Amino acid sequence: MDDLNAETGVALRTLTMPSFMDNIAQRVGSIKENAMFFSPIDGDLELPSCATRDIASVAVRWLLDDTWSGQEGVAVLGPENISFSRMAEIMSEALGKRVRFQQTSFDAFKERFQQFGFSEPIAQGITDMMYSKNYGLDLGVERTDENTTPTTFRRWCDDVLVPTLRVSN
Repeated sequence: MDDLNAETGVALRTLTMPSFMDNIAQRVGSIKENAMFFSPIDGDLELPSCATRDIASVAVRWLLDDTWSGQEGVAVLGPENISFSRMAEIMSEALGKRVRFQQTSFDAFKERFQQFGFSEPIAQGITDMMYSKNYGLDLGVERTDENTTPTTFRRWCDDVLVPTLRVSN
């Protein structure tokens, strides 16, 4: 869609994000019941991750700024690169109980999406995206002051994950 929009010549800013911290909230059942979460991505691979509230702030800033023109991608990288293993440590601190990360196979990951009712092509597309992330897809943009957003994973855990788990009790 971005390419189609760009072909019109319209002034365009396309926000590009890596992983969302908020996707962890989709795993509250596993975190609550098993004190673990899963991904096919290597647990020690440090990748950018941003909070959706920071994405919204960047979007609002661009929407309210009428001085720009042309077309450009705008990276939203979060404050640091972080691994799933480190996320598990931070979640453990925030929740006061040990949470661990478990790497799964790509086949098991895809199968899980199909168990949730996703079609084979959609499940394969999501799996392919995760495979690409595991091999550096999200590491192609250099971090700058402009594309670094403030919400740390610990702050996100305190503000979003802990209350979400409290509500799910």
